[in-house]
Amino acid sequence: MESDRYRKMLEFLESEPFQVCIMGHSCGNSDRTLLNTIFEHPNCISIKPYYYINEKQEDNYLELVQNIYRNFTNLKRMRDKVVNKTYTEPLIKPTI
Repeated sequence: MESDRYRKMLEFLESEPFQVCIMGHSCGNSDRTLLNTIFEHPNCISIKPYYYINEKQEDNYLELVQNIYRNFTNLKRMRDKVVNKTYTEPLIKPTI
């Protein structure tokens, strides 16, 4: 509340359609109100989570999507907006 950043973000959300790209953010509870405002905004056309693959070749895509899910009140909108794993990719390609 001490700066105008939130107001500027709201102005951006209203300006035109946008895609949210998530890189390195867990989308956990600490930012729930902010993420809900962004994710459920009518101009948000999609949410593309980039995921990690660990040394065991396991990825965290499902965990990210579950955290994104918790930021929605409209679950149909969530299913419409989150990009399927087929159309996203890991942040860092694993070396095998």
